[in-house]
Amino acid sequence: MRWDIHPVLIEIGPLAIRWYGFFFVIGLLISIAVLDRVFQQRGFPKQHAHSLSLWLPIGMIVGAHFGHLLFYEPRSIIENPKRLIEFGYGLASHGGGIGVFVALLLFCRRKKVDFRRYLDACVIAAAWLFPWVRIGNFFNSEIYGAPTSLPWGVVFVRTRLPEARHPVQLYEALLCFGVALLGLWLNGKRDKLRPGVTFSAMMLFYFSGRFVIEF
Repeated sequence: MRWDIHPVLIEIGPLAIRWYGFFFVIGLLISIAVLDRVFQQRGFPKQHAHSLSLWLPIGMIVGAHFGHLLFYEPRSIIENPKRLIEFGYGLASHGGGIGVFVALLLFCRRKKVDFRRYLDACVIAAAWLFPWVRIGNFFNSEIYGAPTSLPWGVVFVRTRLPEARHPVQLYEALLCFGVALLGLWLNGKRDKLRPGVTFSAMMLFYFSGRFVIEF
């Protein structure tokens, strides 16, 4: 299969809407809807869900930006300090995770609520963003896998690599949908689980799956 989709979905004058951003927004809207539903099922204040719908995305974007700079471009902070405020270039998923974690911790301390119980609820919602991000990576022809002769191998034309590659982005998208469904299943058993178990189980499944796929 040859894949040569342009990363820009629509251009309206100086405004360019990219496939990655399009799928990111889809995932974010689904996550917000799931967060509201899960908070309602767990008897948490509805206003808290609405507030976290703002707190968590901000924490994720800030964390992903600074995570990218620290892990991948540390020298650029010194050579070009303007990169600190240029949020449109480079996002690291692990930095985004740290940003969400910190934002939620600060919120829970401010509202004096149980951090582990809120963490369980928020990870169930956040998991619905992950697969759409990976689909966005596929449309960007990035984070591809090793060469393969399997029939579903993809030639990412825009990378100028001639070999068919494993579409690791789609493998991980399927993994992430699995994690999201696991979260809904665990949410149905919330009264039988200790606080923090849902978060731990979902992270174990997610990172174990990524380890197998990526290595």
